[in-house]
Amino acid sequence: MHRESDFTYGVPRITAELRETGERINHKRIARVMRSIGLAGVRLRRRHRTTVADPAAAKAPDLIGRDFTANEPNTKYVGEVTYLPSAGG
Repeated sequence: MHRESDFTYGVPRITAELRETGERINHKRIARVMRSIGLAGVRLRRRHRTTVADPAAAKAPDLIGRDFTANEPNTKYVGEVTYLPSAGG
């Protein structure tokens, strides 16, 4: 069933398919067998939209000019925050 689904079916779908065919089987056994032979279903993830850009806002200047090399220590600091969870949401 895993191969027929193009390697996308995981434990819940395989369990449901087997139960439709009349097999009496627990999802825990399916999970144990799949884990023992190295099979896993595809996990779909939601994309997090963390920033809604204001089109009227002024763009920040690129002071580094895409040159991240430094001649001496502590002269250039760069950072990037793509997704940073906070307590307030």
